[in-house]
Amino acid sequence: MSRFPLCIIGVGPAGRNYLRELLKAWDIEVVGFVNRSAERRDAVARETGVPGFATYRDLLAGVKTKPRLAVIASANSTHKDFAIEVLESGIDCFCEKPMAMSLADCREMLAAERRTGRALQIGFEYRYGSMTARLKELQAQGAFGEVRCVEAVDSRGHWWPERPDTPVADVWHLNRAVGGGPLLHCGIHQLDLLRYYAGEVAEVQAFCPPRSLSFYPADIPDHFTVHLRFVSGATGMLSVFHNLGSTWYRPSPAWVPKYHEVPGHFMDLVITGSGGAAIAQLYGEELHLARYDIPQRETVFERTETFHHHHPSRTHHDTAGMIATVARRLAAGQGVMHSAEDSYRTTVLGMTCEEAVQEALASGWTSSRRMVPTA
Repeated sequence: MSRFPLCIIGVGPAGRNYLRELLKAWDIEVVGFVNRSAERRDAVARETGVPGFATYRDLLAGVKTKPRLAVIASANSTHKDFAIEVLESGIDCFCEKPMAMSLADCREMLAAERRTGRALQIGFEYRYGSMTARLKELQAQGAFGEVRCVEAVDSRGHWWPERPDTPVADVWHLNRAVGGGPLLHCGIHQLDLLRYYAGEVAEVQAFCPPRSLSFYPADIPDHFTVHLRFVSGATGMLSVFHNLGSTWYRPSPAWVPKYHEVPGHFMDLVITGSGGAAIAQLYGEELHLARYDIPQRETVFERTETFHHHHPSRTHHDTAGMIATVARRLAAGQGVMHSAEDSYRTTVLGMTCEEAVQEALASGWTSSRRMVPTA
């Protein structure tokens, strides 16, 4: 059996990890990768044995087997141009989130997908983790009844992974023009999950308390909360903390423990409905389920489902696993896992929430309510 050929564009920390993980898949062949840094290209090629190229055009001309899927793991600002180049070369595309840095860029990507007839998959892999997919399965079985409220809390340590003396402008996590900021870079995953369980959002409102971390730029909050009103009438909330957990992944001083065992690092989802409720502790790897006993006026705890036997990222954040699944679906003629138009709707929501957060920062506390545009 021939292996499914793919290539990777961008081998920074994320792309390099995807490359290493995909090399372990017996049915996938990584034919090459693209990175503009010659030093990084040489290092990754030596490490993996996969040939590196300076441009996507060079890769297409230089590989022995033409890829059928290109994985974009490059800087957020490059997503649109690379995606269009890939699609127009007649190859399907997997693009990391965020989809792009503006809605206009996203629409250009969608137009390229329609024009070329190729597939565009945006990497919202949180939907397909072991625990998050289990929640969707339970929802489909009616375990919660009609969803009334969905909430997500994300606390992962502050965003200063570089050396302490690094100029703030060079800390890309804290540069909204480069990384998108804490909402578009990471919080958009949680917003996608909230949409996944409760549907489209009609209205948002953001709250930003006074900042705790004085070294953050003025337009990057270290904690914020966004309240949501869904079209269905359900309510929701996303709360993000960057001031509770230690920055476990920084190189100086070097400290890389198991992040999910460090106080202040947690990601929880809560779903309540007309018939029951769930508390999903994604970092804690446990899912707690309850049902409502209306005649007895009681919430009855039913059981805890554990996911400790999986790698910690498997509960929600297995991007390499999603890439492999997309590759296998394409090989079988089944198409992508969810449409690019669906990911565009999450992006519309994310950018609306970001506008509300910026209004809240400017006002000193809370933004005015913002309606979510119809995508």
